[in-house]
Amino acid sequence: MGKYYPAERLKNRHTSAEKLILLMPMIVVCLAACLTSSYFTIDAYNWWYIVLFPGMNAIVCGTVGNSDKKMKNQTILTLPADMGAVWDGKVLYGIRCMGISLAVLLSVTLMISTILKQVWQIVFHIDPAVGEQVFAVVVLFMTSLWQIPFCMLLMQVIGRFPMILLHVGSIFLISVTMSLKPYFMLLPGGIATRLMCIILKILPNGLIAKPGSVSFTPELMDWKGVPVGILVSLVWFAVFWIVGRKQFERQVQL
Repeated sequence: MGKYYPAERLKNRHTSAEKLILLMPMIVVCLAACLTSSYFTIDAYNWWYIVLFPGMNAIVCGTVGNSDKKMKNQTILTLPADMGAVWDGKVLYGIRCMGISLAVLLSVTLMISTILKQVWQIVFHIDPAVGEQVFAVVVLFMTSLWQIPFCMLLMQVIGRFPMILLHVGSIFLISVTMSLKPYFMLLPGGIATRLMCIILKILPNGLIAKPGSVSFTPELMDWKGVPVGILVSLVWFAVFWIVGRKQFERQVQL
């Protein structure tokens, strides 16, 4: 695996994936600052993990997975390579991209929130502490790991553009309509959204998680859901990694 991950980095060095992981988090933060300055922090995160983050992950995975597939995998079939290890390298590269995008989101959000508060004297209606934002990003990372092998698996089965549409659409639907249900743990696309209610006090609809807000219930704020949600997400990650690995090995050798 160790030699295939650097190979994926070199292969994708000048692709759209390397640009998107920097541009997309900066764009969503700037939009939140311009459009909803008094709700800047919560809107930046809410818009990110419900729509743009899944979209970015899908596009990155489509780029990484398609680099060999468009040449019918001839570039790797000619090598004395373990196809399972090639898959692992692709997944690790996707995870790297995801981690960088979240680090950019956190850094730019903290920087712009400081400017808005100290220079423009804007008072936020809700202002999560730095520690809460760091913790939220760490949780987002762990509860979103499953998206990388899932998107790559889906791309192998149905193709790049159908995968992007299905992934983004399903996560948006699950986040908005099902993440607040008791069975949210069965739907990996809703776990991150549900845990952000607890950590950042944001409901899926963008409202503050407090009594009186539409769809708020006291049960949503139970901190016991955080470790359970992380654990379940990691189980989903392992399942999609293993299933995707086996599917990749079969498809490449056809």
